[in-house]
Amino acid sequence: MDASGLGLKQQVLLAALECSGGDSKKTFTAEELIVHTWKKDKRAWGLRGFEDQYPDANKMFKELDAHAGKQGIVGQGMLEKVHQRVYRITPAGLAAASALQPSDKIARQKATRELALAVKQILEHPVFKTWIGDHSRPKYFREAGHFWGIAPGTPAKTVRERVSFVEQTLQAALNVLSQEGVNEIIEHRGRILYERNDIERCLEFQNILKERFARDLRLLDPKMEL
Repeated sequence: MDASGLGLKQQVLLAALECSGGDSKKTFTAEELIVHTWKKDKRAWGLRGFEDQYPDANKMFKELDAHAGKQGIVGQGMLEKVHQRVYRITPAGLAAASALQPSDKIARQKATRELALAVKQILEHPVFKTWIGDHSRPKYFREAGHFWGIAPGTPAKTVRERVSFVEQTLQAALNVLSQEGVNEIIEHRGRILYERNDIERCLEFQNILKERFARDLRLLDPKMEL
């Protein structure tokens, strides 16, 4: 695919896919992303006046971090910032990036498996499964925190990212279902990986939790969008 025909965020996603090798556990540096995107489209990512010789790092960081909240790629949940200038692509990011290369069936299958694994971990969480049988649960924030992987003392930024990760992953799964025009994703051996009804039910649960424990979330992260 000609990268120059894509938007900047899409180009970054494709570069992240290449840097990660389709593995959401593999980390890569901002410098790797910068060089990958620049080599694909020097006019878009080159330093002004020296486009063919040097990439412009500021353009990359603007797409990654400089847009506050959900405008940046990190804020949208496509990439996760692991350390300073070190990132990894999320399952949602893998799904979005592979959709830009529909002819690459291997990348598509790998992204589907990664996303399905992340979705499975959410859907099979005991707190969610308990709620299915009893909508009055969870009654205490520690249970909701267990679902999100947060607790009192968790840094505000981490709280925001972990709560957002759930809905971003589930929304990515819904996007895949819509793109495929199906209500379930089935692996080649016939096993159902996830279904639309389960995803929508879990998104409902996520919204209920955020509303039920809004005060607790605000204490941990005053900037949390609820």
